[in-house]
Amino acid sequence: MNLFSKFRRHLLKGNSAAKYITYAIGEIVLVVIGILIAVAINNANETKRENQLLNRYLKDYKNDLKIDSAVIASNLKLLDARKDTYDLVLSDSLDKTILMRNPNVFGLIFSYNPFKLQSKGYNQLKSHVSDNTKDMDSLVVSIVANHSTYNELLDSSIQRIGRDIDDNLTYLKNNKLWLSDFLSNNITPETIEYFVSADYKNRVAIHKTYVFGNLYAFMQAYQKYIEEMTKELDERLNEEE
Repeated sequence: MNLFSKFRRHLLKGNSAAKYITYAIGEIVLVVIGILIAVAINNANETKRENQLLNRYLKDYKNDLKIDSAVIASNLKLLDARKDTYDLVLSDSLDKTILMRNPNVFGLIFSYNPFKLQSKGYNQLKSHVSDNTKDMDSLVVSIVANHSTYNELLDSSIQRIGRDIDDNLTYLKNNKLWLSDFLSNNITPETIEYFVSADYKNRVAIHKTYVFGNLYAFMQAYQKYIEEMTKELDERLNEEE
């Protein structure tokens, strides 16, 4: 700045119009340079703030995946424990004696464990994509697209299972007088007769399709996605540190 001050003092010696014009141009150049420097600093600071914010969103999403992974693992374990019971009902070996030795048969199509995927990090990243349409981050775009797909598949499967359970309970309510006894853990001969019937077997077959043909497969796929995405998130976050 001392150099520019000396230059201005030199131009102001005398009354030459050319010197004043040169001085004015110099002042304009200095202002423009100052503005450009300020804009560059502001852009750099804004980019830094956006990167910090995005990293926070990615960390939140990673935490969401950690919770989802624990929930999915618990549900997969629960279904694995029930699979043999489904197979027993659908086999030709189930009779009244075997039924009474396997009480889990009674609850196959009347209970389930609904869950929701975590949404905090996903919603933040989804909003980030909407606000930055001109500067797409490939990792964020991939997260938003894939998470949305898995969320829809899992949610629709869980809802379908819930509707099937409601339909089964409604059927029993309207057609089986022993239902109140059954819900009170009073197993009557009529109850036993139904649970070894072809009708119950058919309902279990349909329910198993919803559970293992859809939900179970989607949970396994989502668990694999979590493992792969967690590695990608770790790589990105480690690069930014």
